[in-house]
Amino acid sequence: MASTTPIPLPSIPDIHLVFPESELAVKAFAYAKQHCTEAVYNHAVRSAYWALIIANKVSKFKNVNFDFVVVCCILHDMGWSTTAELLSEDKRFEVDGANIARDFISTNAQWSASDIQHAWNAIALHATPSIAKYAAPDIALIHEGIAADFFGPTYAMIPGEPGIITLDEYYAVMKLFPRAGFNREGFKNIGCWLCRTKPRTTYDNWVGQMGLNCGIDGNGEGREEYERQWKENQAVPMLFSALDCLEAYDQNKPF
Repeated sequence: MASTTPIPLPSIPDIHLVFPESELAVKAFAYAKQHCTEAVYNHAVRSAYWALIIANKVSKFKNVNFDFVVVCCILHDMGWSTTAELLSEDKRFEVDGANIARDFISTNAQWSASDIQHAWNAIALHATPSIAKYAAPDIALIHEGIAADFFGPTYAMIPGEPGIITLDEYYAVMKLFPRAGFNREGFKNIGCWLCRTKPRTTYDNWVGQMGLNCGIDGNGEGREEYERQWKENQAVPMLFSALDCLEAYDQNKPF
């Protein structure tokens, strides 16, 4: 008798998508479900599906290790975990996610140290498109899959090109893993939570835009104070000040 147990990460024959048979990916999905909200873990797993769809259409991604790609996609936002013990107080969410993924993979798989470090790099870079797009093909594909979940059928890898995901593909994946609150409000709440709980990790990246625009609660509370601290921690003024200091030292050189 055929099993009636649902497959956690099924293939989708209607759109010719074959999901890798990966025990580690299934474990990673269960781990993400244990420690993240449905909005976050569904976003993460959808990213893996978009990555596979994109790989079928872009030749430079044909030969990547898809087991590696889907595992990294599924674990990429562990830095948004609801389990406080997994998170640091002083690291960007991407670094938290990369550290959590590294520990999970080290415990649950026989990957080489270089592959584990490669996974760390992929997750740490996933939200920095100006770098990730030009990294190794598997890292670039992970980024593309994640980015595609924010744009769906309108997502174009190169500006001006047609969307790379069809409506049929979009609806087929969304049927399996619905949005579950991963919308403007849900995303804003995550960003403002980071601005509120560890603001120093947000000053040098896009998360800071949440605090500048929405405050630390999503409704404007604490916005002025956040903006003051954000301005004090911008790199260019600090670098200018540091170089001025060095120039003063140089003017008093003892030689």
